Amino acid sequence: MKLFTEYPEKDELKYYDLFRDLIKKRMENLYGGENAQPAKRDTHTKTHAAVKATLEIFDFDEAAIKQKLSQSTSLTEAQLSTISIKQGLLAKPKQYPVWLRFANGAFSVKDDYKPDTRSMAIKVMEVEGERLAQSHELKTQDLIVHNANNFFVITIKYYYSFFLAVYKSGFPPLFEKSILLWLLLHPKQFLLLLNGFKRYPKSLLTESYWSGSAFSLGLKSNFDPTQPGIVPVEYPAVIQYAFTPVSSQSPHQQIPTQSRSKSELKSLKASGSEDNYYREDIIKSLAKPDAEYCWDFQIQFQASPEMPIDDATIVWKEEESPFLTVGRLTVKHQNVQSPQKDDFGENLRFSVWNGLAVHRPVGAINRLRSIVYPIVAEYRLQKRGVKYQEPTA
Repeated sequence: MKLFTEYPEKDELKYYDLFRDLIKKRMENLYGGENAQPAKRDTHTKTHAAVKATLEIFDFDEAAIKQKLSQSTSLTEAQLSTISIKQGLLAKPKQYPVWLRFANGAFSVKDDYKPDTRSMAIKVMEVEGERLAQSHELKTQDLIVHNANNFFVITIKYYYSFFLAVYKSGFPPLFEKSILLWLLLHPKQFLLLLNGFKRYPKSLLTESYWSGSAFSLGLKSNFDPTQPGIVPVEYPAVIQYAFTPVSSQSPHQQIPTQSRSKSELKSLKASGSEDNYYREDIIKSLAKPDAEYCWDFQIQFQASPEMPIDDATIVWKEEESPFLTVGRLTVKHQNVQSPQKDDFGENLRFSVWNGLAVHRPVGAINRLRSIVYPIVAEYRLQKRGVKYQEPTA
């Protein structure tokens, strides 16, 4: 395996076709025919809130970052000399307006006390530059991050068998039983999923988030966008993203991990009460006039082939390649509670394939996302009667 290189899976193109058919059937199964409820996303279904934010890209010292990489990773001076960090979204110091969507990770809307992952979808606006052909907007960069730093399925083939179990399950309550059967037959996947479900954050405004999948930093001059998924493709550099919560005041110290009370969760489970804790926390927290929440925007370089690109179940260890801060995401006081803002959050369309060409998503799961995301988004918005418009600040 070569550094900065993604590799195709066996029969990958066949599984693309299988997924296209399965996703269409899945959405129709959920929201077609007599199912009159408004169509939602097939995953990360429960929206907590749409929130305005600002992403500041720092005037960072590229030479100093390379020096740190030279000292803390196995990247050689020759390899580092060919890497350009200041490009795309990172090209120059700038403040970008942002929309955030906070959500749960599950396939259906569930109470927040139930085991789940949480996500923060980030839409950076007023972004200039050559775009990915799959982009559905003209001047935005989407980053989708989760509070688990890896994925639970190794290959596209495995994910297809998992999603087939989801489709066959139909609607709750059979849904969870069907998924459990698949997981029992795939114990490694089950363990990975359980590890992702362990977190019950105190607040999504002070939670850590990771991309869990990889992205290019630049493209080679002879790059052919038709080749990924067919032959091995090498990039100038490959990175992952993270958003680490820090205090709003200088020196912006990292905020320790905090979790919901176990007694509170136990009480809610016993009572069967409806739990929309995360939405209520965001509304209450941002209603305070002095509210301000910050995350350091960080990148992590693939430093060796043992930090895989295509297997997103393996966490890139920080001891082998540290996260490097290149910016800061900030959320301040605002009112996020209104029917109009709720609709806005539901109707926002996100995709890791919406953005600049130099930040191309790489790896098996990201390649699959290029197939799945457009089908879900177009079906959902059509069913909701929404003529989609690119959001602005």
